[in-house]
Amino acid sequence: MNLAQRQQLLDDGYLVLKNVLSQSQVDAAKTVIEGALPKNERRILVPAEVATHEHVIGLFQNSNVPGILSDLMGPFPPIVSCQVAVTPGRDELGGIPGTHVDGGWSGAIPTRADEIDPLTHRPKDAARYYGRNDEVRGGNDGLLWMDPARRLSNGSYSALVGICLSDQTQPGNGQFGVLKGLHEEVEKVFQRQRASGGVIGAEGVDWPRIKIDERERPFCNGLPDSIRALGFERGKTNAPIADWPWRELTPVLMEPGDAVIALHSLPHTPTPNFGPNPRMNVYFRIRRLRPENPHEGSRRIAHGVSDHPDRGYFGQFLDYPEDYDPWQTSIDKLCDHWSEWDGMQDTLANRQSTAV
Repeated sequence: MNLAQRQQLLDDGYLVLKNVLSQSQVDAAKTVIEGALPKNERRILVPAEVATHEHVIGLFQNSNVPGILSDLMGPFPPIVSCQVAVTPGRDELGGIPGTHVDGGWSGAIPTRADEIDPLTHRPKDAARYYGRNDEVRGGNDGLLWMDPARRLSNGSYSALVGICLSDQTQPGNGQFGVLKGLHEEVEKVFQRQRASGGVIGAEGVDWPRIKIDERERPFCNGLPDSIRALGFERGKTNAPIADWPWRELTPVLMEPGDAVIALHSLPHTPTPNFGPNPRMNVYFRIRRLRPENPHEGSRRIAHGVSDHPDRGYFGQFLDYPEDYDPWQTSIDKLCDHWSEWDGMQDTLANRQSTAV
């Protein structure tokens, strides 16, 4: 990683790595994934067992990405699974991009605006949708709360790694889209929430969990209000891109065998695929090793796929020693995301000294 690449990661919140995989690795993984796709059925996610196949998780393990991440971050636990994401060609399922910060809950919610409490932004009949004790696991495998005290509602990790298996060099082919550079603003939201003494994440300051759209329909809100507004405002100055109707989003253009590294705090989304062929990406969620955590490396955490690694993948609460608070540790990292990136400290210090 050269200085220019590190600077780009610092400024933009993401970086594309070219040709990290051979064509034979790409082909082997695609064969596994395509063989598992349901026939005559339009579906975005392939069967779960594919996520642990050696040719699929090997896209990360058998590339130079782990070495690059170790250089940028430091050590991290071994990955055991991943997210395999396929968006069909001529996509009719994609709709409007749902830009979000990973780690939030998204599941069944009321369909009418009058069913949402205007003060709490929760369903008036919360137990019906969230369960009696907010224990319902979301359709995205997300959890409503990370901790029993309900002070943290967003799971987190350090880096999202996306491996590209299909041609995504032209906008409109289902690209990973990002709110470029807004990772720092998301960090500031977490800092303001911490300073308020309230919830960190959705249901905290600036972040209603459910919002109402312009057609009076409730939707799960994956972004703080200020980030959504800032994204649209900055989008007005972005140059228009052919076949890309979302001015606020930057399309991440990649070829098969490329990879993208993005900070957890960078707002992102899949986008509809208007092209003729399926868009195929494999995502790995990596969290820097926390030596004090007794569960690092445990398969219960599902490192590589889970966006809530302070709890078990299926939502189970884990036992921690009295002298280690996993949730406060995560709050501190959300409020200082570069603290998990050992290899970025010189670049960060150089920016700070230049600003002074």
